[in-house]
Amino acid sequence: MADKYGLMLHQMDVKTAFLNGPLDEDICMDQPTGYLDPKQLDYVCKLKRSLYGSKQSPRMWNQTIDGFMIKMVFKKCESDRCIYIKRDDQDVILVVLYVDDLILDSSNNELLKSTKMALSTRFEMTYLGELNYFLGMEIKSDRKTGMMTVQQTKFLKSVLTKFGMDNSKPVKTPQDPGLKLTKKICEQECKHEDTMCNVPYRSAVGGIMYLMVATRPDLAAAVGSLSQFSSDPCPTHWQALKSVLRYLQATPNHGLEFTRDEGSRICGYAEADWAGDIESRRSTSGCMFMMNKGCISWKSQKQRTVALSSTEVLSSTEAEWRFPKQPKKQYGSRCC
Repeated sequence: MADKYGLMLHQMDVKTAFLNGPLDEDICMDQPTGYLDPKQLDYVCKLKRSLYGSKQSPRMWNQTIDGFMIKMVFKKCESDRCIYIKRDDQDVILVVLYVDDLILDSSNNELLKSTKMALSTRFEMTYLGELNYFLGMEIKSDRKTGMMTVQQTKFLKSVLTKFGMDNSKPVKTPQDPGLKLTKKICEQECKHEDTMCNVPYRSAVGGIMYLMVATRPDLAAAVGSLSQFSSDPCPTHWQALKSVLRYLQATPNHGLEFTRDEGSRICGYAEADWAGDIESRRSTSGCMFMMNKGCISWKSQKQRTVALSSTEVLSSTEAEWRFPKQPKKQYGSRCC
């Protein structure tokens, strides 16, 4: 949305965010070391606010900042409760909240300044300038040309280095199209428990999964397949996973790219196989949604039930169309 409408992108961080939430119940703690009252050693301290480590602190912090945003006449996005929207005549400002990190998108500089001032008055904030790095994502935006790219090159290289694949031979695809991974792919006499006990399979899947979730829709099918064997992988699964890492070695700068297009719509594409899992005969469906010539949402997932026909497979897949209709109503975009 920032790319489409040429919004300014800025970033802020809340210092010690969890200490801002007042408690709605009585919680006590032992007297901290160095502050013991020698006359009342058996006394405890009653907390007035939440502390880091208490299970209530995330919820209380969210309630605190949520109440403040509502007080500032922001409205919550219906499809994502961590996005707040405020309109002032023809201008708009959006605040994206992720725990204690905030992104501010605005079409008006004065509206942006007043919002930053209000947040800084209520909370102890750190202003981080224009948005260029957020949750491991490298963001480059040019308001004049309408180009925006979102990549994870730095994180990707750290994943390759962590698993010793930074000098591996690149490949052109994340998976061999002819390879069907199953739980029984190893021979019965295979003693892979001994060979795989020190292999960081789950950690590698997690690293690739974060890339897929944030900026790499081209990894969705591979991650969906490999993550099914995290509890008991065998050497064949590990080799398939290393093939994905080799693909990352070949495509370190791939990511999301958006181009401003005034007539852009939210367009969706869906596809599925039929009984592709040779063990359960369940189908795998995938869908993606595009806006400004870039991907804004994607998914590859095995269906819960066994489809009896190709028509049933696609009907289940097309149910994903429900997702983008709420944001397009709020932001004013059309859905094709």
